[in-house]
Amino acid sequence: MKHSLIILFSLTATLGFANMASPIREGTYSSSAFSSRDIDILKEKIYLTIDKNFATASYIIEYFIKTDKDGKQIPLLFHAKDYRDDFKVWIDNHEVKLLTIPEGYKTTNNSFLRNFSNSVDTPSADVETVTIYWDKTSGYVYNLLELKYFEADLTKGEHTVRVEYTADVWIDVSDWVTEYSFRYSLSPAKNWRSFGSLEIILNGNAFNGFPSTNIGKPTIAKPDSTVWNFSKLPADYLIITHTPPISKLATKMIALGPEGVTAILALLIALLHFFGIKKYRKQEPTKRYSWVVIAGSIIIPLLILVIYLYSYDLIDSIIGESASRYHGYTFLAIILYPILLPVYWVIMWLIDRIIRGRINKSLA
Repeated sequence: MKHSLIILFSLTATLGFANMASPIREGTYSSSAFSSRDIDILKEKIYLTIDKNFATASYIIEYFIKTDKDGKQIPLLFHAKDYRDDFKVWIDNHEVKLLTIPEGYKTTNNSFLRNFSNSVDTPSADVETVTIYWDKTSGYVYNLLELKYFEADLTKGEHTVRVEYTADVWIDVSDWVTEYSFRYSLSPAKNWRSFGSLEIILNGNAFNGFPSTNIGKPTIAKPDSTVWNFSKLPADYLIITHTPPISKLATKMIALGPEGVTAILALLIALLHFFGIKKYRKQEPTKRYSWVVIAGSIIIPLLILVIYLYSYDLIDSIIGESASRYHGYTFLAIILYPILLPVYWVIMWLIDRIIRGRINKSLA
């Protein structure tokens, strides 16, 4: 028993480093802008170009705005986090400097951001926050100090604000096959003074394949681009998802699962053990104990557990590069050994006893 456990620990050592961190590897957080009460947003236009590896996406977002007044003002606030390179902003095709809200700022009351009070949550501990939704189950709360702004001398009337940056992909390894996605929160638009229209244009020239989205059927679907048009928010967030295709064999192996693989191989091994027991009894019908039963009852439960542990690697290898390889503490199956061993031993001992009884009866 002691040696068997040592062998099992050695075989499963590489599996002991199970990843129990979050299965979601976060990419770039992107969202619509927060709007001042002094402007109407006539249209938001989002251009997304995904690279061929579905690893990054180029965002170009245009806001067609209409302001009620002349002079220096702050029309929009941005949440910008974990993007690549620079986050650039143009107003009427002139680049403007993106600024960080000064430290020490707490509320919109009597501040240079008082016209954004419609976008903030109820103050907590005298610090105002905003909530941005990134998926169907959760929204994150951000301090206003985490937002960015720009100042511009605007004339009363219509203007165009353009934002450009490159986003990193989100990676979800919670299932057998890795899922890739880009996420863009539309929820700030719920607090705009007005909502004109939303147009989303997905350029898929570089990426070979059509990803799935959560915003329904497109208005226009072409091989090189896909377009959605909305007169109201289609959801709190936009998610563009790609799951790499896998072979039919991989699909069948996932359906079978480690439990199925283990059950099939365990049955085959147990049958071999049964035939070994039967053969031994024919040779030694009078022996009280069968070394075949004893040795097999120690080794085979151990082997079954090892097969279960390594069936994950087998399925992953069949899936290929798209396998998530995120399976948690599978090595804890070791705790079943002290339970499986006596159960298996008793079954094989009873089988051996029945075989011995029949053989001795036939010889009598």
